[in-house]
Amino acid sequence: MREILTRTYPLTASDIDCHKLCKLSALLGHIQNLATDHADVLGIGRERMTAQHGVVWMMARMYLRLFRPIVYGDELRMSTWHRGVDKSPIVLRDFDIFVGSERVGEAVISWIVASLATRKLVKPSSIPMIAESPKPAQVKDITPAKIKTPDGMTRQMSRVVSYSDTDINGHMNNTKYADIACDVIRFDTRGGQFISEAQLNYIYESFPGDEIIIFCAEQDSTHYIRGTDLQGQARFDVSLKLADRVV
Repeated sequence: MREILTRTYPLTASDIDCHKLCKLSALLGHIQNLATDHADVLGIGRERMTAQHGVVWMMARMYLRLFRPIVYGDELRMSTWHRGVDKSPIVLRDFDIFVGSERVGEAVISWIVASLATRKLVKPSSIPMIAESPKPAQVKDITPAKIKTPDGMTRQMSRVVSYSDTDINGHMNNTKYADIACDVIRFDTRGGQFISEAQLNYIYESFPGDEIIIFCAEQDSTHYIRGTDLQGQARFDVSLKLADRVV
C-alpha cells in the first residue's frame, strides 16, 4: 500500500549517547530519512520536485512524543503517511514508532514547499504531483504548534554554523537543533531521565559562517531553547520535556 511506508532501522553505536539511549538527533534523522523515502515512493521526492517545479521540501515544525526511552539494542520499526493537501501552505506527515510490537512513540512534522531559487513558499496544492498523492483513511489529530518561549531567557553560548551542520538544502539541518538543545540543558548529566516530548520550530535558515546565539529557560517542567542571529532574529526554537526512566 503506497499510502503508508514502513521501514526498520537497527540502531548503531553512532545513534547512542553516553546513557545508552538513542540520541534525539539520531531518532529525528531516522524519521527524516523515512519521510524522504516515502516522498520518493509517492513520486514527490526532491529530485523530481526540483527538476519539474524548482521546489524543495523543508521542515517547518516537528512534534515528537515517546512513551518510553529507546535504548541500545532496540530495533526501530517506523511507519509514515501524509494527511493530504488543502489550501494551507503546510503538508502534515504522521509517524508511528515501534520496537517489536510495542508502540513506543509518535511524531508529526509540518512540511512546507519552497522555491529553491528564491526560498519563497509555494502552495503544495498548486503542484499536481503533491495534490494527487494518496493518503490513508485515518490520520492523527496532532498539529505541531508554535513554541511560545518564556520571558527572561538567558544566554548560554554562541555557535558558528559549520559544514558538518548542513544538509542537502545547504542550511543547518533540523536535527542539529536537537543536538544544540541537549547540549544546553546538559543532558549528559541526566542519566536517570529521557526526553519524553520534543518540539522543534524552524523559523529562519542558518548557513555556514552564521553565528547563532543560544538562549535557554525552564518553565512548568519544560526546557525552552532559542537560537538567534547577532541581530536578535530568531532562527529556531526547541522545547523539551523530560521523564524519569523506570528501571
